[in-house]
Amino acid sequence: MLTDSAPSRAGSDATDAEARRGAVSLWALLGVGWILFVGQAWTRWILSDTQFGPAPIQGPDTFDGTALVVLRVIEVVSLLIAGATIWVFLVKPLVAQRRLTLDGMIVIGSLLASGIDPLINYFHYTFAWNAHALNAGSWLAFFPLHQGPTRYAEGLAWFIPQYLYLGIGLAAIECRIILALRRRYPGIANIRSFSIAFVAIFGVDILIEQVFIRTRVYAFPRTWEAFTLFAGTPYQFPVYESVFVAIYAAGFTYLRMSAHDSADGTPFLHRGIQRWPSRFRTPVKLLAVIGFCAVWAALAYFIPWSWMSVNPDSTITPPSYMLPGH
Repeated sequence: MLTDSAPSRAGSDATDAEARRGAVSLWALLGVGWILFVGQAWTRWILSDTQFGPAPIQGPDTFDGTALVVLRVIEVVSLLIAGATIWVFLVKPLVAQRRLTLDGMIVIGSLLASGIDPLINYFHYTFAWNAHALNAGSWLAFFPLHQGPTRYAEGLAWFIPQYLYLGIGLAAIECRIILALRRRYPGIANIRSFSIAFVAIFGVDILIEQVFIRTRVYAFPRTWEAFTLFAGTPYQFPVYESVFVAIYAAGFTYLRMSAHDSADGTPFLHRGIQRWPSRFRTPVKLLAVIGFCAVWAALAYFIPWSWMSVNPDSTITPPSYMLPGH
């Protein structure tokens, strides 16, 4: 009798030990907190009489003709890429598998994480937006203790798609690179394969950024000259921008690869989900991913960016149509 029950007991102990590992509940709690925070900010912004609406276009500089057409093309292409990303990573797997996949959760979490974007100008106007872009102003006024200007043009048609293709999109490319390296070099260490993928994505983002800067979609008026290309010119570009973007994408790469490398396909973020009843597991997993997306955006990009913007030594005055209003 004791012999028969021992394996069962051992299996139960192993299951309990697995359930005790992981922090899915904590990540889910962070997801709830983020939804409440960004929900209040967006709600108050939309109901505001002074903050919701297109940002004023300052003169005397003009932005019209071919330049305006190029901006509209970038907005349309960005929306098309966003639509394709949502279809490939969220809708198509949902229809085929009849369940919300990890990639689908990342898409939803990334869309909600876009609410953190005004943090880039939390202390100073370090990221200059073109007011000719499709926009409804900014919701920075509803972030507590903000110090930067609040009336500028968050380019809705292009910046929200960036949270998708610079996150899940670049992560998918990184994962392909890592898996290709593993096939070519079976004994390759993770640190090496992840580093190679990171450098590749770093290079890709530099190219993407140049397109947006050269077409005057946005500008970087406050940077550290030692780490800035074309410093002192209207097209100055802080290289650490691409470093932070690559770190941002690397977080999603690690999340996806942790699921790939797990024996049961469970990513590190969802460890401990066994503690929850079956009917709650998908919502808890989704909330955990939402929490991760917001926290990782803050840690990988916005907090270090805000720190780098405090004492810049390469400052420019962007065109008037990129300046904040009052």
